[in-house]
Parts: sequence; structure tokens; C-alpha cells
Amino acid sequence: MKAPVLYIISLAVLLSGCVNLKPKADHTQIFTLAADVPVAANLEGQPMVYVTRVEMPGFLEDTRILYRLANGELESFAGARWTDALDEALPRAIAMHLQSTSRANVRAYYPWSNTTREAAKVAVQFERFSANAAGQVEVVAQWQIESPDGQTKQGRYIATGLLWDGSEVASYVAQLNSGLAGLAETIAREL
Repeated sequence: MKAPVLYIISLAVLLSGCVNLKPKADHTQIFTLAADVPVAANLEGQPMVYVTRVEMPGFLEDTRILYRLANGELESFAGARWTDALDEALPRAIAMHLQSTSRANVRAYYPWSNTTREAAKVAVQFERFSANAAGQVEVVAQWQIESPDGQTKQGRYIATGLLWDGSEVASYVAQLNSGLAGLAETIAREL
């Protein structure tokens, strides 16, 4: 009879110790791609588009914000994350940048299904989506547009002139967004 009572008292003492722990503030910075992209007011008459699932190197598929060191090693920003994993964030960001050109009426994007047969399908395969040790932000991607009648157009986009000082994550994200805007502009011209 004493053993269960001692067990309950011990458990109560342990649990009461946990109650007195003070919470620590989480100072993690959270970043969203295309967060400040302007909304196009009127897209009537513009080609309907569906942005498919993007392809990218596997190391980019989580929420860490990565860049490359001189030896090719990947480094992530301590205390900074993407709001969503890039496999879902990039299709949304491409869709938003496409619509902001006012030349594409994006009806849906991955992970949602394409609900209209009249929509052209935009597919993007990223070769690079990071910065190198020299401070150049590299957004390099193959793109393809498949029109509803089955015709395809394709090309390769390489962002130029995007520089980053190697320190501030907000400026790095801004440069990545600039690269995505250039990619969307290139695709929109071909719709």
C-alpha cells in the first residue's frame, strides 16, 4: 500500500517542478516567398494558367533557408525558416508572380488540382535556388508551357545581377523573390 502512495507523491513532485519552468521566446524569423507581390486588378481575357508541381534538388525540400559556401557545402541560416517547404511554396510564388505581370490568369497551382481544361500548364524545374560563396544569388530554372491544344514552349531562365552581402537573410529572400519575378516575366511573355 505504501508503494502506490509513494509513486503518486513522487509523480506529483516531478510534475509540480515542470509547472515552474518559464517559457522561452522563439526568435525564429519566418519568411514567405512572394509575400509582397502586388495583386493584378483585372485579368479578364488573359490566358488561363495552372502551375504544376515544381522540380528541385532534394536538399531544398524542407523549410531551411540555404546558401552555399566556397567549398560547395550547404549552410542554413540559424533562426530563419520558410513558412512552407519549398516544394509547396515555389508553385504558389510562381503563380503570384505570373499574375502580377497582368498577362496570366492563374486558375490554380500545386498542390491543388487543375480544374479547367482551358488552362495552359506551366512546369518549372529548378537547377539552382540559392546563393554562392561570392554573394551571387542564383535562380536557374528550366520552364515549359503546355497549351490546352498540346503545343509546348520551353526555355531556360538564369537570373543575372542578383547580389547578396552574405549576412542579412531578409535581403537574401528579397533577391530570391527578384529572381522568381524575372522567371515569371520570361514565362508570361511566352503565354
